[in-house]
Amino acid sequence: MRHGQKKIPSTILFFGAAAHIGGPLARFLREEAPQIKLRLVTSNPANCDVLRREHPHAEVVLASYFDLASLEKAVDGMEGIFVLTRSGTNETDAMTNLVVLLKKARSAVHVIRLLGLQPEANRRRIPPSLREHGLGLPIQHPIAKEILDESGLPVTYLNIGATFMDNFYWMKDGLRKERKLIWPERLIPYIDPPDIAEVAGRLFLSDNHRHIGQFHTLNNGQDILRFSEVADLMTKVFRERIVHDGTRVGFFEWYRELGETRLNYLWDFFQYEQENEVVWARNDFVERTLGRKPVSLSEWLAEHRQALLFGM
Repeated sequence: MRHGQKKIPSTILFFGAAAHIGGPLARFLREEAPQIKLRLVTSNPANCDVLRREHPHAEVVLASYFDLASLEKAVDGMEGIFVLTRSGTNETDAMTNLVVLLKKARSAVHVIRLLGLQPEANRRRIPPSLREHGLGLPIQHPIAKEILDESGLPVTYLNIGATFMDNFYWMKDGLRKERKLIWPERLIPYIDPPDIAEVAGRLFLSDNHRHIGQFHTLNNGQDILRFSEVADLMTKVFRERIVHDGTRVGFFEWYRELGETRLNYLWDFFQYEQENEVVWARNDFVERTLGRKPVSLSEWLAEHRQALLFGM
């Protein structure tokens, strides 16, 4: 290995392996670098058999950020570590435990951590309702970054400066039953989760040491739209009129099964994002990393039209 190069991991551990980024990442690495040993972690026993069927060449282990014994076994011997956490995770405990055990294992050459922050966000601007929630993303993800920054571990941050395109499946019932996109109005970029997975995979396979310590914000570089504009795009792509309902009344009525506490939090979170929407900007980092254009929202909608409108 020449001076200044990063070692390419010979073993890679995935947290969140059963989710919409971990799964595509495992498939990408299996295809691009079959010599790398993959270890897939899930905290849900019900996912183990599914993961073994979908990734027969990988090792599947049951572990949790909050169970030190299982976590220690999971990270043992791992050189690459892909880290994401569920919404509502206590990052102080989760990342402290991970850092302690990675340092003990002394094998990590590249840690990739997924975040979801508005770039350069000032936490003093976070409204009291979100602060009081405590375990929400705007509070917890900066904590995770601080802990990892101070750890001295070789970390690259992939910050999702966008909304996942498959989040539209949350809105499918309104689309199917009333041809309505029922979701609070706000301006935001977009990205397809498999493109995030490929970015992470290509960074693991890169020998460029300059990515260590960097904070890369990801979006598809093409789409930055309000939800009312997305409804217009859906109308064009679906060849059916789709209207947008961004009202609080519509949101609370349509998603009432989430419960009032959850709905209040989501509404306040989206309002917070809307108040700070001027930070969003398209960038070409994903395109440069992939060597191709990322999936556009119109392409994604065309591919998923049947499932969104008809459940097929």
